[in-house]
Amino acid sequence: MRGDAAGPSLAVDYAPVREALAERSATAFVHVGTSEDVVLRYLARATELDGELAVCVTPEQSMLFAPDAPDAAREAFPGDQVLPGGASIPTGERVAVALEDLGREGTVLAPRTIPHDAALYLEGRGFEVASTPVVEDARVAKTDPERLQQRTVQAAADAAVERARAVLRESERHGGGDGHGHGGGRGRGRSHGEAEGAGVDDGVDAVDDHLVFEGMALTTERLRREVAASLASSGVDPGVVAVGAGGDATPRSDAAIRPGEPVVIALAPRDRDGYHGRVVRTLVVDGDGGWTRRAQLAADGGVNAALAELEPGVDLAAVEREGAAELTAYGFDDPVDAFDVHGVGLDGRERPLGGDEAVPEGAVVALDGTATGPDGVVRVADLAVVTDDGAERLGTAARTLEP
Repeated sequence: MRGDAAGPSLAVDYAPVREALAERSATAFVHVGTSEDVVLRYLARATELDGELAVCVTPEQSMLFAPDAPDAAREAFPGDQVLPGGASIPTGERVAVALEDLGREGTVLAPRTIPHDAALYLEGRGFEVASTPVVEDARVAKTDPERLQQRTVQAAADAAVERARAVLRESERHGGGDGHGHGGGRGRGRSHGEAEGAGVDDGVDAVDDHLVFEGMALTTERLRREVAASLASSGVDPGVVAVGAGGDATPRSDAAIRPGEPVVIALAPRDRDGYHGRVVRTLVVDGDGGWTRRAQLAADGGVNAALAELEPGVDLAAVEREGAAELTAYGFDDPVDAFDVHGVGLDGRERPLGGDEAVPEGAVVALDGTATGPDGVVRVADLAVVTDDGAERLGTAARTLEP
C-alpha cells in the first residue's frame, strides 16, 4: 500500500485492497487480531492499542473496530471511521454484524492468518471467506516514510553496537593471559590482576583469564544489558538483543567473556510503529588474528558481494549464491546454509524470503553471513534497501573485529 493518503503517523493507501475486491467480486476485506499482528499494524497503524481489533475495508470505506480506547484509535487510524467492538460481543462477530447491517453479502477476503473463530462468525452470517495475500504483497516494497523509519531504527542499532565496542574496549583482563592488558589506557600492557594486585569478586563462573568491566566479570548477559539500555535510550524497543560468545556463540549469562573469543552481537530493534532494524557484528578482544580474521573477511566479503548483486527484479536465491560463493572462496564449509537473505519491515523476518521471488524496488532486506571456525563463529549482517539502480546499505556500523 503506497501511502498517498495522509495519516497521523504513517500514510496508508487502501487502493490495493479495493482492487483485490473488484478483481474477485468480493464485498469486503476483513482481518481480526491484536496490535502485534502485522496486518493490523500495517492497515490500522494501531501499534499501541490494547485488546482485539479488526479492520474492515469495503469499496466505499475503511473501518477500525476497537473495543478499548476508541479515542486513541481515532487518533491513530488513518482510515474513515472507528467503531466500538462491544464488550459483550466478540470482535469478529461485531464485524460480521456490521457488514450484515450495511447490506453487504457474498465473498469476504481475509489474510490466511485470520483467526478461525472470526472466519466462523462471518460464515455464520452467510459470508463466504476467501484467502488473499494482498496485504502481504503490498508490504514487500516500502514507501519513503517507511524506509526513513527503518533508517532511524538502524541508526539506533549502530549506536548500540558502538556501546558494545566501548564496553569491551574499557574492559580489562583478569588473571591468566600473556600479560597483555586491555582497556583503552586503563592498564594497557598488564592484566587486571597485576594492576590491582588482588583478585576480583566476580560473582560468576569465571575462568582464570577473563574480562572485567567496572569491577565485575563481563558476561554476555551484562553486555546484553548495556546494549539494550543503549537502544532504549535512543527511543526504540530493544526487541531481540542476542549476545553470544565461545564455540557456538550462545549466551552464557553466568560465565565471563574470555580474551580472544568471538563475541557475536545480533540486534533486531523496532520503533513505536513496529518497523525493525537489523545489524549483527562480531568483536574480539585481544584476538590473535588467526582464523577469526579470515572468518571476518569471509563474512564481510559475503555481505558486500550480496549487496552488489541486489537490484530490482533479481531473485533472492541469486543474491544468496553470491554471498555464499564468497564464504566458499575463503574455505568455509556449508556456505549456502551460512548465508541468509530475507526481508525486514514490520516483521523481523518477512517477504521477500528467498527462492525465486523477484525483489521489487523499495524492498528492505537483511544480508547475513556466518563463518564457522574451530573456536566459534563470526557473523556480519546489515540492512539494505533496493533502489532503482542497485542497492544501498542502511546504517554505518563498522565491521572490524577490534573494539
